[in-house]
Amino acid sequence: MNDSSSAVQEGATRRHVLNICGQRLELIAPDNPDALLDDPLVEQRYRLDNYMPYWPVVWPAGLMLAQAILTGTDSPPVPPSSGGAVLELGCGLGAAGIAAGGRGWHVTFTDYDAQAVAFARRNALLNGIPPDRMDALEMDWRKPLAKTFSWIIAADVLYERRLHPLLLTALGQLLALGGCAWISDPLRNSAQDFPLAAVAAGFACTEVPLERGEQGLLQKGTLYILRHAKQRF
Repeated sequence: MNDSSSAVQEGATRRHVLNICGQRLELIAPDNPDALLDDPLVEQRYRLDNYMPYWPVVWPAGLMLAQAILTGTDSPPVPPSSGGAVLELGCGLGAAGIAAGGRGWHVTFTDYDAQAVAFARRNALLNGIPPDRMDALEMDWRKPLAKTFSWIIAADVLYERRLHPLLLTALGQLLALGGCAWISDPLRNSAQDFPLAAVAAGFACTEVPLERGEQGLLQKGTLYILRHAKQRF
């Protein structure tokens, strides 16, 4: 891990205490995420790759995905665990992966930022996910892991259309035949063309509405469920 990551890990943090379907979820995050914008390493990565440190934020789409995982026994059905492995892309603070881990899945948290990976692992441990049922890895979608997963999850990763081809190419390599990918989005305009792009990339895409109420506010979104198009069910 680079020096910048260590500095964030040792800096001031705050604890988000959330209620997901009656279950307590605690997420540790940097106390001042905006301070990352002044990090020289972040500035360098932005110049090279338009990188922005969005990972410290508790995004609504991540909570909607966590809720769908914890309650999705009917529509959409959560794939049965039976010791299965789930991959979280762009894990951020790890909310969705923690929900999957709570249902018995072995979770591999991944993110483009090593700091996010470290916080996701810390949060998973905080929420009772055993160390032997998780991995936490830095991963660039342009260089995906050399293995496949029966279930892949991701939240709020469709905020820029330029990233959709990278995501779909990575999914093509990471998603096992017979598996499915769940991608949640908070009704961003940038996601409207994603289903067509997914079909063009060789996936079947199903859209499921999501909503989550919290503190008198109703948040809405969409869950995109992708499968390899040549599968038969």
